[in-house]
Amino acid sequence: MKKALKIILIVVVCIFSIALIGGGIAFIATGNAANAEEYKLGNDTVKSIKAVVEKRNVTSISTETSNGVKTKKIEYKSNSVQEDLVKYIQYLRNEGGFSLTKDVDLSLTSSTVQLGKASKDSGKLLLLTIDYNSFGYTITLQKGNGTLTTY
Repeated sequence: MKKALKIILIVVVCIFSIALIGGGIAFIATGNAANAEEYKLGNDTVKSIKAVVEKRNVTSISTETSNGVKTKKIEYKSNSVQEDLVKYIQYLRNEGGFSLTKDVDLSLTSSTVQLGKASKDSGKLLLLTIDYNSFGYTITLQKGNGTLTTY
């Protein structure tokens, strides 16, 4: 009986330790993203929203490649969503080389903004999509084959 109890205790401690380490890594990763001056996707870099408006609370980060399309998503919480997006979209259009792919109405409390430009990689397109609501926004960078249709 004592041996079984020790084994169970060891297993529980191991599981707890792994969960604690994983949580620490996730905390560090989101902290690094919140402080990053730019987003990187392969050979392409884009100034981050933090570099334009200031640090915001990052709630999650994900990166994946599917069917040749590289995708990076960063979710933010903000108390000043519309103001952040006006400044960031102006920067992307005026200094970042991006063009709008459709009309934008930031007076809506929930919507999507998409901008695009040619990638540094020949024949590739870099899209930046911002899904937002009154509590925050998700910035999604994608790179893949395609052509750009601007508004």
